[in-house]
Amino acid sequence: MRLLKNHKPKIFCIGLNKTGTTSLGAFLEEQGLQVERQVKGERLLKPYLERDFKVIIKSCKRSSCNVFQDVPYSLPYTFMHLHTAFPNAKFILTVRDTPEQWYQSILTFHSQQFNKGLKPDVESLKNSKYIYKGWAWDLMNEVFIKNNPSIYDKKSFIKVYNNHNETIIDYFKNQNKLIVINLSVAADATRLCEFLGLPTKVEGFPKISSKDIGSRNYKVNFLGIKK
Repeated sequence: MRLLKNHKPKIFCIGLNKTGTTSLGAFLEEQGLQVERQVKGERLLKPYLERDFKVIIKSCKRSSCNVFQDVPYSLPYTFMHLHTAFPNAKFILTVRDTPEQWYQSILTFHSQQFNKGLKPDVESLKNSKYIYKGWAWDLMNEVFIKNNPSIYDKKSFIKVYNNHNETIIDYFKNQNKLIVINLSVAADATRLCEFLGLPTKVEGFPKISSKDIGSRNYKVNFLGIKK
């Protein structure tokens, strides 16, 4: 297949899911950047599970977009391969106020999405038909659960969250390629624009909540609903 020529620097949003990645994508779209369709990335989960990062990199090179967020770009260690393939790229690590806040957010969202408001179990994840049947289980078991009989164990999830963030920060130490932001901090919107070379007259980040996503109450192109 012919690779598309796109000389714009790539921007990768590499914070774990439920750190405001959808709101970040909406913000960047508002600034005039092209954000890759989320579902297109989510279909690359199997190459990630097989550690076939060449497929993920090729997909980025073929894309006319320059912003990539959510799975598989948000998953542990993908950023290393992206940095090697795109040495001029910039990376955005989104974090929450506390690890506990992040855990509660992901638990609430998954309960709503995969088990009718109840804490997800193995059966509900394996029976979810998002992307393909069992996609939710493949993702959660590989990254967070690791066949732990105590599914959605808080300590295990927070360990993954902390390790992910610490690994990224250490990897990009002394490089001007990473910014760490918290979308609940309005000033971080200006910091991000300065980092990306965008106009800095912004008031803060939009907020697309888990409830909004569940009810499809949003207006962003990369989630499939045009403005």
